[in-house]
Amino acid sequence: MLKMQKSKPIIVNCMKMLNPTSVLDIGCGQCKFSNLFIKKGITVVGIDKEKTVESKDNFTFIQGDIRDFEFKEKYDLIVATGILHFLEKEEVYGLIEKIKTNTMIGGFNFLVCMSNLEPYNDNKHFYPEKEELNKFYSGWKIVENELCLSKKHGEESHQHKVIIFLAQKI
Repeated sequence: MLKMQKSKPIIVNCMKMLNPTSVLDIGCGQCKFSNLFIKKGITVVGIDKEKTVESKDNFTFIQGDIRDFEFKEKYDLIVATGILHFLEKEEVYGLIEKIKTNTMIGGFNFLVCMSNLEPYNDNKHFYPEKEELNKFYSGWKIVENELCLSKKHGEESHQHKVIIFLAQKI
């Protein structure tokens, strides 16, 4: 059995090292990850297919499909957590290229992905290996690329094998 550490400490450490001025949260849901920045008064744009939150103050919500999102500006931080496995590999490849292109020099991309070790991996959807993410971000500084276990949810023993990935555009 592969022994993995828990994801939460890694996520917390990654978030603590970031100090963006603008954030795009792709598949934002309830803004669990970007809420830290919203509370600090940092400009955050969140996009989600479902109407999950309301725009207010420094937060703008856009309801829509992330595959159709048209970038109009570049961001210091682009977050995509727990969303990419819902898309087919080819769709994710294109989306990651758009994300990278629309990240400012010195900015970060923060991804939490279901890994290729997940039992639900159908080889059609995006369940990457750690090395695959490194290849996508060739030429970037890889700050974190760690295979770990998600927090338990639903059934007591239900956890996912996820990759916590943070890269800086140089």
